[in-house]
Amino acid sequence: MRAPVLLFLLLPLLARADPAPAKAADFGYELTWADEFDGASLDTTKWRTNYAPKVHPLGCNGELQAYAPENVTVRDGKLVLRAERVPREGMPFTSGMVASHDKFFQRYGWFETRMKLPAGRGFWPAFWLLPQNRQWPPEIDIMEHKGSLRNHVWLTVHRPQPGTWRPKSDGTEWTGPDFTADFHTFAVDWRPDRVVWYVDGVERHRWSGTADFEPMYILLNLAVGGQWDGAPDAKTPFPAAMEIDYVRVYQLPLAAAEK
Repeated sequence: MRAPVLLFLLLPLLARADPAPAKAADFGYELTWADEFDGASLDTTKWRTNYAPKVHPLGCNGELQAYAPENVTVRDGKLVLRAERVPREGMPFTSGMVASHDKFFQRYGWFETRMKLPAGRGFWPAFWLLPQNRQWPPEIDIMEHKGSLRNHVWLTVHRPQPGTWRPKSDGTEWTGPDFTADFHTFAVDWRPDRVVWYVDGVERHRWSGTADFEPMYILLNLAVGGQWDGAPDAKTPFPAAMEIDYVRVYQLPLAAAEK
């Protein structure tokens, strides 16, 4: 009788377990672009270390960092975006970012990364998409994080509203593991009629609506301070880093995309 009793006790735990992680290939996607960060330095055929012109001015959102190319490094198969308490351009901190504007952009698809995030109040790491034509909104935030809330991520789409520049925002705050303790995957499945977010291969949020945005490029950045998580405090560790293992982008074959 022990086996049935044990099974009965385990059933609630089994029911709560996440399903097997989903992969882009499960939905018919094919790889179109990737960076595995296996070299000794940033691949400048794929990335820039600044925002596109006239897209994101210094100090936007009350942020306190200036982005510095030297804060972007590649080592041990990882892209490292480092934040430091070093003044630059009138800001009290420097940090790192990469963006693929004018180098790679795609309309629709599966965009995925695997990364480890920094802990500490005032850190604002993000993995997101912006339109190549510089017309904002829309914006797809595949992942945003607050360094003071280690197990929370925000999954959001900002879309245009007729008659105003202000976007309509739809998303969720998802609570999971400590994203600063280890590497985790973050992905979005962007199609004309929906945006679906995955964390560690499991669907965590879904938005359905008109998502026929223009082609978008990729951004990864580690902001410091601002309206999101506030300014760093005395306990915020510097230097700190956002570590990215890879970035991969997939697209459906033409025949499947037209269905």
